[in-house]
Amino acid sequence: MKKKIVMLFLAAALSASLLTACGGDKEPEMAAETEVEEIEETDEDQDDVQEIESEDSDSDEADDDEDDGSFTLLDVDDTMVDVGAYGIDDDGTELVFTMFTGPDGNKYVSLFGFDNNSEDGDVICGQYEATTETDEDGDEWTYFDVEDVYTGNHFNLGVCERPETEEVFFFDEDGNVVPGKFLTASETIGYMGAAVSVIDN
Repeated sequence: MKKKIVMLFLAAALSASLLTACGGDKEPEMAAETEVEEIEETDEDQDDVQEIESEDSDSDEADDDEDDGSFTLLDVDDTMVDVGAYGIDDDGTELVFTMFTGPDGNKYVSLFGFDNNSEDGDVICGQYEATTETDEDGDEWTYFDVEDVYTGNHFNLGVCERPETEEVFFFDEDGNVVPGKFLTASETIGYMGAAVSVIDN
């Protein structure tokens, strides 16, 4: 009986020493160390991600500051033009009337008046409230109450079109009716650019 007990102890000791020699005790420790390293790497990765997100949010804030909704008429392109018309008043001043959707998504109307000879000009531009009336000749006019973005003053502009004859008439800033012609969207942008260059001189 004693021999059997001793043999059992010896067998158990031998098994234990074999397991230790094969790294039986080491495997769990290595696994635990690996898990800790992975967790530490994950924490570092999260720190990197947080730094990137922070940098992104900083750049987004900078973009938001730059993109405050303001724009210039040079930011308007031909995809934004709804209506463009060109005419010359009795004094020889060239006029460009434009209805467009601004980069901010709002509807605007603008009227450029410029004289290439004197290299002088002016522009009215702003959001508007529109009403429609039919005059005694049966022509339908659209009137615009415009708050000028440059001066804050209110102006009344108007436009009338005769689709059957392709005629267009519009008011200048003094309320005088000017006969004109329709422009394509790209022509409108060209005229607006020309007017801006004259006005800026």
